[in-house]
Amino acid sequence: MAKEDTKAFGSATVTDIDLSVTEKKKFRINGNDNQILALNTSDIGIIKRLQETYPKLQELAKSAGEQWASADISDDADENFFEDEKMKSALDALDDIDKQMREALDYIFDSNVSEVCAPDGSMYDPFGGEFRFNHIIDVLSSLYESNLENEMQQMKQNVAKHANKYTKKYQKRK
Repeated sequence: MAKEDTKAFGSATVTDIDLSVTEKKKFRINGNDNQILALNTSDIGIIKRLQETYPKLQELAKSAGEQWASADISDDADENFFEDEKMKSALDALDDIDKQMREALDYIFDSNVSEVCAPDGSMYDPFGGEFRFNHIIDVLSSLYESNLENEMQQMKQNVAKHANKYTKKYQKRK
């Protein structure tokens, strides 16, 4: 919708246009008003970003498992457990892996997904037999899938509606 607005710039005429339909949609995470995620669920570019970034996430998850295994955590840990250089090195590497995974998730969804959806823990934390990052991707991707299917259906209906106008005119000429 367009309307003229002459107030903002004195006597100059400025025409406002409303593109709010293209704004990101907001989603509340787990009913928490402090965890609001804004996503453009019409962003078709997510497919390419996911395709190029997901293999990197898988490699990082594998590396996290290797680092965890190299930390050699056992039940018979002594009082020097946290002073062990091997342990310190593994924990530092795990921190770096988590940071890279968070950056990758934010890139895929073009939003601050890691901050909003995982304010604590790490992206490689296991939940229900899968890593946290996988669960987040599955849930958020379904939002895109549902929205894009809806949008495509609406586009087909709009094309048919407009095509019918021209088809009827053509048929009347015959």
